[in-house]
Amino acid sequence: MNRSRVLFASLLVASALLALVGVFVMTDLGQLFSIQKSVIVAYFQSHLAYMIAATLLFAFAVVLNRREKFLRRRWLIVFGVFLLGCFASTKYAAPYLMFPTQQHDAVYKTIAEAEGYLAEDDTVYVVDRNGVARAYPKRYIWQPHVFGAEFGDERIVLTYCVLSNLPIAYHEELDGEPMSLRVLAQTNNNLLLWDTNGGEIIQQINSTAEFSKRRLEPLPVLEMSWKAFQALYPKGKVLFNEFDNPIEIMLDFAQPIEDAHGGDEYMFKSVATDDTRLPPKEQIVGVESSGESVAYTRDYLRKAGLTNVRVGDKSLVIAHIPEHDILVTFDRMKDGAEIEVSKVDAFGRTPEHGQLERAFIFNGVLWAVWLHYYPDTELKQ
Repeated sequence: MNRSRVLFASLLVASALLALVGVFVMTDLGQLFSIQKSVIVAYFQSHLAYMIAATLLFAFAVVLNRREKFLRRRWLIVFGVFLLGCFASTKYAAPYLMFPTQQHDAVYKTIAEAEGYLAEDDTVYVVDRNGVARAYPKRYIWQPHVFGAEFGDERIVLTYCVLSNLPIAYHEELDGEPMSLRVLAQTNNNLLLWDTNGGEIIQQINSTAEFSKRRLEPLPVLEMSWKAFQALYPKGKVLFNEFDNPIEIMLDFAQPIEDAHGGDEYMFKSVATDDTRLPPKEQIVGVESSGESVAYTRDYLRKAGLTNVRVGDKSLVIAHIPEHDILVTFDRMKDGAEIEVSKVDAFGRTPEHGQLERAFIFNGVLWAVWLHYYPDTELKQ
């Protein structure tokens, strides 16, 4: 084999390997090997350099081939299409094709308009803010992941990670600029969100921007049945997102949400499942503040009925509302003082302290995922 042929083959192999690095790092393929967030972030920052280098190597191979005639043109065209496919899948397939978000075009319907859309016991996540209530059906939000809406004079986005079973809502702005969120990737069974306006990557479970290190303020999200939502919020609206396109149907068939949240095995074995205190996929309520964290089983909170807690800088009351079987959480700081709450309804009304403000909790996050991100957590069960 002469030197020109070796050089030609080396150029093609090097070009392919540079292109495949992105496929491995930025897609779920890498998560099968527990690729860490730091690697994903590093590749994201330098992905254009990888693509340019792969393209230049291919271009050199094409020039060499024109002189030496190693391959027919059609095989070089096939190789070029392969490179383009790799480039597309690294940064653009998940955000724009597989998981297109609905931050700017989500559709909401009234309860009457959505008749027959959900069963009474279907789970919905609820954002109740500024007199506006919207329900997000668990079965229909895991593929787009991000939904935007007006809540009075605020724009709010609800994000949902199916691998963590974690809904978190945010204001639509970061540092005073509107965010446009897309699904970039996931690591250790939790979403990495990409703000295409500002270029930030945001880890959902800790609400932290990777580059500025700013922490977004998570907003309260309730979990309840569709029946409970209709009773509590008769004037509320529900996200309408029936799975009816081919990608939604394919993903729903390949990984039904019941499988993601059932059994003991995680799709990506990147979180520890050997903690014997709880089943790995038990859905817990988490509270985190100032480096302290506590996980509560739902049975613990149901039996307690009402729990006054302090975790780090947060003073909260978590109450179970038995007639609707929901957990509600409110801030126990009022007028600069910590209060003790003995009774509260689903909307934060108390006989002794008036109206309380809703507070954020991690509502229903899977135990092994929570433990991965908050390994020193205290457990109440």
